[in-house]
Amino acid sequence: MAIVVGTDTYLSIADADTYWSKRNNATWSGADAADKEKALIEATQYVDGAFNFIGTQKTDNVLAWPRFDVYIRKGNFAGVSYDSDTIPPQIENAVAELALQALSARLIAVKDRGGAVKREKVDVLEIEYLDHAPTGKTYTFASMLLKPLLISTGNMKGLVRS
Repeated sequence: MAIVVGTDTYLSIADADTYWSKRNNATWSGADAADKEKALIEATQYVDGAFNFIGTQKTDNVLAWPRFDVYIRKGNFAGVSYDSDTIPPQIENAVAELALQALSARLIAVKDRGGAVKREKVDVLEIEYLDHAPTGKTYTFASMLLKPLLISTGNMKGLVRS
């Protein structure tokens, strides 16, 4: 299966290979093309589903990007404006980061009872999560990369999840 950038994913295998070769990552370079394609598709779906982005999605897009009305302020300085045909590098980098994780496990796993674990014990090892701990994994680095492109709500700027 050949993936289509802009329809299936934000990033080609070649671009993801370049991203990870600059970081000397053996896990990505050792994966076969079919696994990389699946990982890039899953990472793209995760980015599109987990975050609320600034701007307006183009009606003819399958994916959330590119978008209209995307402007990122840079402190007190002039910011960056992306035209309606551009996918920001933050999106591509976050997809690359998440695709690496998707090589070894689903980004959102199916969880028994919704993942609401109060206590888990295996032999003598025991884990108990705080009551307010979210279920699932948190991809902090990818979230940080995407932060400038996210809708802000009050003081929780850039950390809105859908």
